Amino acid sequence: MLPEPTYVIGRTRPLPCYYAAVIRRLFGLSLALIAFGAACGGSTSGNGPPHSVVGAATATPQAQGCTPARTHASGDFDQTITVGGISRTYILHVPAGYDGTKFAPVVLAFHGVAQTGRQMLDYTRLGSLADQRGFIAVAPDGTGIPSRWNSGKSAGEPNDVEFVRNLLATISAKLCVDPDRAFAAGFDAGGGMSRVLACNLADRIAAIGTVASTSVQCIANVPMIAFHGTADPLVPFDGGPIAAQAGGGTLPPVRRSASEWSRALGCDGLPTISRPAASVELSTFTRCQLGDGDVLLYTLLGGGHTWPGAAPSPDPTGGSANVAIDATAVMWDFFVSHPLAH
Repeated sequence: MLPEPTYVIGRTRPLPCYYAAVIRRLFGLSLALIAFGAACGGSTSGNGPPHSVVGAATATPQAQGCTPARTHASGDFDQTITVGGISRTYILHVPAGYDGTKFAPVVLAFHGVAQTGRQMLDYTRLGSLADQRGFIAVAPDGTGIPSRWNSGKSAGEPNDVEFVRNLLATISAKLCVDPDRAFAAGFDAGGGMSRVLACNLADRIAAIGTVASTSVQCIANVPMIAFHGTADPLVPFDGGPIAAQAGGGTLPPVRRSASEWSRALGCDGLPTISRPAASVELSTFTRCQLGDGDVLLYTLLGGGHTWPGAAPSPDPTGGSANVAIDATAVMWDFFVSHPLAH
């Protein structure tokens, strides 16, 4: 995937990141994103209870839940929806203890190049954490051979932004989903997809998390937590050419990318540095719109193209994994503290 010129998405119109920061500091404006693409209805099928199509009658949302209850069996369910005339698949994980009466957060998990939603759930152990913390996990599948995300909305490719908007609407029509707590997490190119969703669906995506991914496609004023290994052989920490198996192209240094993202949130772009573990460096960006820590960067010293604390990688070429930190759990804690701002 070749990178596009950097642009920043404000909450009402695109602005260069430094102008966005200045405006927020001077006027304290809270901007809302122009979302690209409308929700598109589609048919559904799967091994579990079928989802309602977008636009179907739904239960009435209450202050902290749904009446009547939107019940659903717990576990993993292979699901299919049709978006733009294309059949798309995803795995829906409904946590143990879900009763359909209380709002449940949603975490969308985007796999890397040539991987699947099933591999992403198993690799990150997201389903296990969902059962412990009570959130719904959704692992979509990309398209093409090898499977990938059309995060740049390339001509002739499936519109994955439209797909995700439709997917969220479909899930929300069937389950008791918290409208303020939908999050996107991604590995490799899936991290790039999470960033694109922050830029295009900030009316729905409250915060994002990325691992082994950086991007120059866009910048949004959506909170972000990122993890990246200094010895990543596929997406280099210091920027430059990307390995062909990771999509090709050229990317900026990870630290610069995180700093620019923080400026879109009104942060000063100069983080404080701490060491939560001997092999982990944490950059906390300060003086953001709502305080410190709207953007966090975990630098994994000597870490490879891997998800920290995960199960064995499905790609042995990724290098060493950092086990001093559990990215899935840390990412969830970040999400909990960053619901959708109003």
